[in-house]
Formats: sequence, C-alpha cells, structure tokens
Amino acid sequence: MGSRIETVEVLSFRLELPRHALERLPGELGSAVPVRLERDEDGTLILEQQGQDSFLRFHLEADAAELVEICVSQDTQGAFFQKVLGALMVRFQGDLRARVVFDPRDNTSKEPWVEVSVENGRTSWPGLATQSAAVRLAHAAAEGGSVGASGEGGEQPPEEPLTAEEEELSRLLARAESEWQEYQRLKRQRMQKP
Repeated sequence: MGSRIETVEVLSFRLELPRHALERLPGELGSAVPVRLERDEDGTLILEQQGQDSFLRFHLEADAAELVEICVSQDTQGAFFQKVLGALMVRFQGDLRARVVFDPRDNTSKEPWVEVSVENGRTSWPGLATQSAAVRLAHAAAEGGSVGASGEGGEQPPEEPLTAEEEELSRLLARAESEWQEYQRLKRQRMQKP
C-alpha cells in the first residue's frame, strides 16, 4: 500500500484479544510502526501511533481487551491500518467493515474510497490476505491440524479450500522451511570439519 490513508470510515467492527497480547504489541512492532499503550482517565487502554493521529481504544474486562473505538487518520503509507489494526483483526479473528479513503492526489480510481472487510480474521484485502493465510497456516502447523483450525483449542470452523494466494504462500513457506533445513545441515557439516 503506497498511498496515504486520509481516513478510515468504520461501518462495523468486533475484536477481543488477550490483555497480555495487547500489552506486548508495542514491543513486537518495534520501529515498524512506533506505538505506545496508555491508560486513559476512564480506565480504557489506548494504543496510539506516536506522532500521528491514529489510535485504537480498548475496554478491559479481566484478562481480555475489547476494541471499542477506532480512529485512523492521515496514515502515511497505511502503516497503522495495515500493520496494527488489520494485523490485529487477522491475528485474533476479528470483524471489520470500513471505507478506506485515500489521499486524493494518490488516488487514481473513480471512487474516492475502497471498502475493506475482514470476517472472522479472513479478508481479500491485499497484504492482510497474506497475513490471514500465514496465521491460518501457523495455527495449523502449531496444532498439527487442518489449515482451517482456529488454534484456540475450542470449536474449529469448517475447513475451507485455500485461495490461490494462500496456496502460493503455503508453497513458499514449505520451500523456505526446506531451504532453512538445508542451510542448517550445511552449517553443521562445515563446523564439523577441522
């Protein structure tokens, strides 16, 4: 995504994640998207992009954090939308319907906005779709189950066939694993030589 997002008009959303995952997020993102997590006067947690106007507000209930407000504005390269909001929606099987309004100087399409939807962590939005496939594959690998596995140990959604993009990602991940194993083998072999 190369354009700046002017604003995200949120139509509907649902997201709940473990509180500890939210608290670790600023460290996980590092310098990719500098964010900070602060407690507001009303006890909610605000995850905001440092030096920018974008933020997410979470209500805390025991060990869970529920998303209650989304504000994405003047988002350079769409970093906050893609790497924070979108990534959380995919990783924690959230739902989102929104209109993404791009900077008019960068927008060559007829429409001033694009509708984005994420349903139970799945989307066809470029970039997030790849993350969605990676999350599904990681859960399947961790659980030793199918690619449709939720990885949460609870009820699993019905297995759906992989999209062409997910199949390609699966092939690339398998190839990367194979290449990594070969690299490790050669490295061990080299270290064993006097």
